[in-house]
Amino acid sequence: MRIDTTSDSPSWTKVFDIAHELRQLGPLMEEKYPDLDWELFVCLRCVPKDLQRKTFCRYYASDKMFGLDIAMEEEDFVPVKKDTPGQRKLIGTAFFTFFAASIRKYEKKLPGLQPVSAQLIADVRQWCIASQWLDSAV
Repeated sequence: MRIDTTSDSPSWTKVFDIAHELRQLGPLMEEKYPDLDWELFVCLRCVPKDLQRKTFCRYYASDKMFGLDIAMEEEDFVPVKKDTPGQRKLIGTAFFTFFAASIRKYEKKLPGLQPVSAQLIADVRQWCIASQWLDSAV
Protein backbone atom coordinates (compact mmCIF):
# COMPACT_ATOMS: atom_id res chain seq x y z
CA MET A 1 0.00 0.00 0.00
CA ARG A 2 1.55 3.22 -1.16
CA ILE A 3 0.58 6.52 0.43
CA ASP A 4 0.43 9.93 -1.19
CA THR A 5 -0.92 13.20 0.14
CA THR A 6 -2.05 16.62 -0.87
CA SER A 7 -3.74 19.48 0.91
CA ASP A 8 -5.95 22.46 0.34
CA SER A 9 -5.40 24.94 3.14
CA PRO A 10 -4.55 28.54 3.93
CA SER A 11 -0.84 29.32 3.97
CA TRP A 12 -0.98 30.37 7.63
CA THR A 13 -1.69 26.78 8.66
CA LYS A 14 0.81 23.94 8.76
CA VAL A 15 -1.59 21.51 7.07
CA PHE A 16 0.62 21.01 4.00
CA ASP A 17 3.71 20.20 6.09
CA ILE A 18 1.84 17.96 8.51
CA ALA A 19 0.06 16.13 5.68
CA HIS A 20 3.44 15.41 4.12
CA GLU A 21 4.48 13.58 7.33
CA LEU A 22 1.89 10.92 6.49
CA ARG A 23 4.05 9.74 3.59
CA GLN A 24 6.47 8.27 6.15
CA LEU A 25 3.84 5.65 6.85
CA GLY A 26 3.96 4.34 3.26
CA PRO A 27 7.18 2.29 3.41
CA LEU A 28 6.07 0.71 6.70
CA MET A 29 2.74 -0.31 5.20
CA GLU A 30 4.31 -1.60 1.97
CA GLU A 31 6.66 -3.81 3.97
CA LYS A 32 4.05 -5.17 6.37
CA TYR A 33 1.16 -5.41 3.90
CA PRO A 34 2.58 -6.35 0.49
CA ASP A 35 -0.78 -7.81 -0.61
CA LEU A 36 -2.47 -4.42 -0.38
CA ASP A 37 -1.71 -3.51 -3.97
CA TRP A 38 -3.41 -0.11 -4.05
CA GLU A 39 -2.54 3.45 -3.23
CA LEU A 40 -3.99 5.39 -0.32
CA PHE A 41 -4.35 8.98 -1.45
CA VAL A 42 -5.19 11.46 1.32
CA CYS A 43 -6.32 15.03 0.69
CA LEU A 44 -6.50 17.15 3.83
CA ARG A 45 -8.62 20.27 3.36
CA CYS A 46 -8.77 23.14 5.82
CA VAL A 47 -11.60 25.27 4.51
CA PRO A 48 -14.05 27.84 5.90
CA LYS A 49 -17.08 26.33 7.63
CA ASP A 50 -19.49 28.20 5.34
CA LEU A 51 -18.23 26.19 2.35
CA GLN A 52 -19.87 23.15 3.95
CA ARG A 53 -17.31 20.86 2.36
CA LYS A 54 -18.06 17.21 3.11
CA THR A 55 -15.54 14.52 3.89
CA PHE A 56 -15.76 11.51 1.59
CA CYS A 57 -13.89 8.45 0.36
CA ARG A 58 -13.91 6.60 -2.93
CA TYR A 59 -12.17 3.61 -4.45
CA TYR A 60 -11.01 4.03 -8.04
CA ALA A 61 -10.59 0.41 -9.11
CA SER A 62 -9.06 1.15 -12.52
CA ASP A 63 -6.33 3.26 -10.87
CA LYS A 64 -5.97 1.01 -7.81
CA MET A 65 -6.42 4.07 -5.62
CA PHE A 66 -8.42 4.59 -2.45
CA GLY A 67 -8.98 8.29 -1.88
CA LEU A 68 -9.79 9.96 1.41
CA ASP A 69 -10.85 13.58 1.07
CA ILE A 70 -10.96 14.95 4.60
CA ALA A 71 -12.50 18.35 5.24
CA MET A 72 -11.63 20.25 8.41
CA GLU A 73 -13.01 23.62 9.40
CA GLU A 74 -10.57 26.51 9.12
CA GLU A 75 -12.13 28.12 12.18
CA ASP A 76 -10.88 25.20 14.34
CA PHE A 77 -7.31 26.05 13.36
CA VAL A 78 -7.45 29.71 14.40
CA PRO A 79 -6.86 29.03 18.14
CA VAL A 80 -3.79 26.91 17.25
CA LYS A 81 -2.53 29.21 14.50
CA LYS A 82 1.01 29.29 15.90
CA ASP A 83 0.86 25.84 17.53
CA THR A 84 2.07 23.16 15.11
CA PRO A 85 1.58 20.30 17.64
CA GLY A 86 -1.98 21.56 18.19
CA GLN A 87 -2.64 21.55 14.45
CA ARG A 88 -1.10 18.09 14.21
CA LYS A 89 -3.61 16.80 16.80
CA LEU A 90 -6.55 18.34 14.92
CA ILE A 91 -5.37 16.73 11.70
CA GLY A 92 -4.55 13.43 13.39
CA THR A 93 -7.97 13.13 14.96
CA ALA A 94 -9.75 13.96 11.70
CA PHE A 95 -7.50 11.63 9.68
CA PHE A 96 -7.55 8.61 11.97
CA THR A 97 -11.27 8.75 12.72
CA PHE A 98 -12.12 8.88 9.01
CA PHE A 99 -9.39 6.40 8.00
CA ALA A 100 -10.67 3.76 10.44
CA ALA A 101 -14.31 4.26 9.42
CA SER A 102 -13.41 4.14 5.71
CA ILE A 103 -11.32 0.98 6.04
CA ARG A 104 -14.23 -0.72 7.84
CA LYS A 105 -16.66 0.51 5.16
CA TYR A 106 -14.50 -0.69 2.25
CA GLU A 107 -13.17 -3.83 3.93
CA LYS A 108 -14.75 -6.13 1.33
CA LYS A 109 -14.16 -3.86 -1.68
CA LEU A 110 -10.44 -3.10 -1.37
CA PRO A 111 -8.26 -5.93 -2.69
CA GLY A 112 -6.54 -7.93 0.05
CA LEU A 113 -7.93 -5.81 2.89
CA GLN A 114 -10.45 -8.04 4.62
CA PRO A 115 -8.03 -10.41 6.41
CA VAL A 116 -5.81 -7.57 7.68
CA SER A 117 -8.17 -4.62 8.17
CA ALA A 118 -8.24 -4.68 11.98
CA GLN A 119 -4.46 -4.95 12.19
CA LEU A 120 -4.01 -2.21 9.59
CA ILE A 121 -6.22 0.13 11.61
CA ALA A 122 -4.28 -0.74 14.77
CA ASP A 123 -0.93 -0.14 13.03
CA VAL A 124 -2.01 3.22 11.62
CA ARG A 125 -3.33 4.22 15.05
CA GLN A 126 0.01 3.28 16.60
CA TRP A 127 1.87 5.31 13.98
CA CYS A 128 -0.40 8.29 14.67
CA ILE A 129 0.37 8.05 18.39
CA ALA A 130 4.13 7.67 17.81
CA SER A 131 4.07 10.61 15.38
CA GLN A 132 2.13 12.76 17.86
CA TRP A 133 -0.90 12.92 15.61
CA LEU A 134 -3.03 11.31 18.34
CA ASP A 135 -2.97 10.97 22.08
CA SER A 136 -2.90 7.37 23.25
CA ALA A 137 -6.41 7.72 24.71
CA VAL A 138 -8.05 8.28 21.29
